[in-house]
Amino acid sequence: MENGEIFKDIGKRIRQIRLQRDLTQEELGERANLHYSYIGQVERGDKIPSLKTLSKIAKALNVSLDYVLEDVKTYEARPDTEAAINELVTMIKTRPAHQIKMLVSVCRTIIEELDSWERSI
Repeated sequence: MENGEIFKDIGKRIRQIRLQRDLTQEELGERANLHYSYIGQVERGDKIPSLKTLSKIAKALNVSLDYVLEDVKTYEARPDTEAAINELVTMIKTRPAHQIKMLVSVCRTIIEELDSWERSI
């Protein structure tokens, strides 16, 4: 499952809970201190909310963050993804400890940049 699909599922879940509570997007936005148009964008999966924002939305809905994420599908590795991960592990595990630490740091930075880039789309 791609990240975009995950955030669409989160948005659908937020909409479902909001409607169960008989709230408009505007009312939810006021409770969460967010603009109603942003709520709509999150519900459609057009915007990727931060964890802090998801927490604000959950609190405004009077539910836990776990409850918001309860029915969201989880990532399932595909065979081609598993092969790529195994290849990386094979390349890295023969390296000295100081190089492994450096590789982890570089990977962490790359992943943070990718996440930031995807949130800005």
